[in-house]
Amino acid sequence: MRNRFLTSIVALVTLLAFSRAIFAQTTAPPDPKAANQAIYSGKHHEGSVPPHDISGVWMVSEDFRFSPIHEAPNTFLQPWALAKLNAEPLSLRKDLPGGHAGGGTALGKDEDISCSQISLTDFITKQKPIEIVQTPQRIFMFFEYAHTFREIWMDGRELPKDPDPSYFGYSAGKWEGDTLVVETVGFNDQTVINGMPHSDAVHFVERYRRPDLDTLELTMSASDSKAYTKPWTAGPVKLAWHPDWQLVEAFCLQEDNAAFKKSIIDPSWSSGKAPNGNKAPSGNKADKDPK
Repeated sequence: MRNRFLTSIVALVTLLAFSRAIFAQTTAPPDPKAANQAIYSGKHHEGSVPPHDISGVWMVSEDFRFSPIHEAPNTFLQPWALAKLNAEPLSLRKDLPGGHAGGGTALGKDEDISCSQISLTDFITKQKPIEIVQTPQRIFMFFEYAHTFREIWMDGRELPKDPDPSYFGYSAGKWEGDTLVVETVGFNDQTVINGMPHSDAVHFVERYRRPDLDTLELTMSASDSKAYTKPWTAGPVKLAWHPDWQLVEAFCLQEDNAAFKKSIIDPSWSSGKAPNGNKAPSGNKADKDPK
């Protein structure tokens, strides 16, 4: 009897060990990227899409953080605009996958280092939440980044012929079927539109469509008689719906950005070259101030 008991114990231990081995072989460790995509996908709600309702908190999906323009810059930029684009540091080039909001730096993804970099398209497609609030006369976009807002007039008014220049421009929208079409003019010369330089004649168009409860699709185009030889197009950008989120304060403080760059980014470039192609600071005074 004792031998049968011992035999049973040995068999049970063997079975448990074998089961653990099989479990270890068939159960893969969690994939951080998949978990991140699941968090930001927003695809976990059921229900129908209310017509002409795009209200709520949205954030660009992980896989759609960067929306390159479909046309190559040298095919539509006037010579002066192309020269201005090429003069920009590679790490800030928004038309290239390796540039701002779309590519790698020493930290893996390039982020703003200057608080003066203000771009309407950046605020919408940056991986920070935005909240859309609709009223009969206006649609408001509240941005978590920089804790600011943008307004889109929906009362049927025409775009102004001579708008006061501003960072976000003057916007008016209308519904064409299930697509919200937003036209914007009056951008100042201190900003870019989806990475592209422009003049005061630029006419920017956004088209928003909500194909399902959890998704907001954005396509963009711009024309500019002074800076472009033809219009450019970009998108679609996909934003995910997050009904359980609330915006928080996220101000851009230049001293914080400068400290971050000095203590984190610059030291990580010690190999001599950053992943985005920029030459890393060497710490040699002669390199910084060549004679």
